[in-house]
Amino acid sequence: MTIRLLLRKRFRKLTANSKGFSSVIGTTFMVLVVMFLSTTVFLRTLSQNTLYNEAIREKNQLESDVLSENVQVTNTTYVVTGNDRVQILAAITNPSSLSVQFTTLWVYASNATYTGYNFTKLSNVNVQGGAYLSRSFDMIVGGLRSTGAYSFASWLITGRGNVVPLQKSTLSNIVISQTTQGIGALMMDFQNFNYYKVYSKSGQYYFNFSSAKSGYNVAKSDAPLGFSVNLANLDIKERNIILDFNSELFSIFPSTGGNYKAVTWYIVNVNPTTGLIQTTFTNIPLNYTKPTFVYFASKSPIQGSFSTVNSNDMFTGTCPVNLALTGTIGGSPFGQNLPFVSILVS
Repeated sequence: MTIRLLLRKRFRKLTANSKGFSSVIGTTFMVLVVMFLSTTVFLRTLSQNTLYNEAIREKNQLESDVLSENVQVTNTTYVVTGNDRVQILAAITNPSSLSVQFTTLWVYASNATYTGYNFTKLSNVNVQGGAYLSRSFDMIVGGLRSTGAYSFASWLITGRGNVVPLQKSTLSNIVISQTTQGIGALMMDFQNFNYYKVYSKSGQYYFNFSSAKSGYNVAKSDAPLGFSVNLANLDIKERNIILDFNSELFSIFPSTGGNYKAVTWYIVNVNPTTGLIQTTFTNIPLNYTKPTFVYFASKSPIQGSFSTVNSNDMFTGTCPVNLALTGTIGGSPFGQNLPFVSILVS
């Protein structure tokens, strides 16, 4: 009881003294403000530190991705299709696990009296990790003339900022001599033999370039399908070769009873950008030493219509595949058979 009375007296004394009471309230309020500000500063510092560490991780990951890009562009050819215009054809290989997006293409042209260059922004030019892509690009370079001869160089810029040069094919005299005197004027690039799914849209047929797979191992379930072959004209007389609509890629499947079944894919014209297969055929020129991608997809020669090669046209198993090419060489009749690969259809 004595303690309670003592506390009551002290409280009355404190409340009776307004200055002492306000000092306590003020001190308490100040402590609360300091604690609030300290907590806010601490949380703000912690948040900024988290953002900084996240930015460092993203920067390190970006640098790692930039260094990991290993895309290669080879077999580049340049064709001046008219005044101020050049078509660039190239094979893009992405051996890394990263998907690569190309955003810009630069091209440089020159001869003894002329220098010109230009660039273009690209869209939807993506190569998945481990994939292969054949593409062509139409560029405008002021001052080019269809009658002129030029030296070219070009570069692709990736979305991560890497610069990828477009490399030309190099052919040695030994390879040219052995090829032309051994099996004919045409040589195939065995590293770039691919097949693609063929799909229809609005009554037209297209190569699905994003579905490119090695032509040596074909999934029957992917039918209808078509093939691409990269050919180089190495004629020892340096004559140009023209392929006509009778050129074909054919396979021979053994069947039961000792019989054989031939499956043929005839040559087609394909838009290298959209994959559209033309229902009419235009002869394909193979200029001396210029690698050219040639496509095969039609069940019959293209003469105003196109029909696909479907899964029921093929057997499963291993079979040889040949190229039977016809046309002209230097204006004279030409024909060559390339017994080049075998494929496994599963």
